[in-house]
Amino acid sequence: MSQATPIHNLKGYLSWEQVESIIAVADKLRDKLLVRLPWRTGIRVSELINIRIGDIDFDNRVIVITVRRLRKKSGQMVERRRSVPVDRGTLEMVREYVEWRKKFPYQGDLLFPITRQRVGQIYRRLGRKVGIKEVGDPDISQHRKLHPHHLRRSFAVQCLKRGMSVERLQEILGHQSPSTTSVYLRYLVADQREHYDWVWTKDESTTTED
Repeated sequence: MSQATPIHNLKGYLSWEQVESIIAVADKLRDKLLVRLPWRTGIRVSELINIRIGDIDFDNRVIVITVRRLRKKSGQMVERRRSVPVDRGTLEMVREYVEWRKKFPYQGDLLFPITRQRVGQIYRRLGRKVGIKEVGDPDISQHRKLHPHHLRRSFAVQCLKRGMSVERLQEILGHQSPSTTSVYLRYLVADQREHYDWVWTKDESTTTED
């Protein structure tokens, strides 16, 4: 008998409305972008804080993400690049942000000269402002504080809901194996089950015998 696949945290992502509400309460344009970029591109927080202005192709609407990893066996540094599409609205915000930050002393090429720890703090602060302190099912996940990775999951779920193929999503997310990307399909199964239960629970509550 094959062993059952472990249950993943099927509530570990945010709805469209929740993400947009977090963006809306951010006072600083930088903080709005720190949320919107992972939400609209699915990039990891480590990738987010390593974006350089030169990585952004405004004409073709893509961001070139570079990931460097050290191979354990050979000790060799491997570099992989992928182009992630971005919507026009987000790129307009990036343009505005780049222009705005010229007023400050930092003149480097990093889009966000910030640590991942600081990004996490900003997310939690914004989450509290809209009443989102934790995400996911407490019976399944112990790590439920609002985190940038929740935006990556939210992006993936929205893409699949709107018909993107697993193969295309895999390319955007930068997964090496399609099986990693396929995990997100389980989120859709949970949504389908909720809608099914809503339909039939409502039906049962209104049905009367003749």
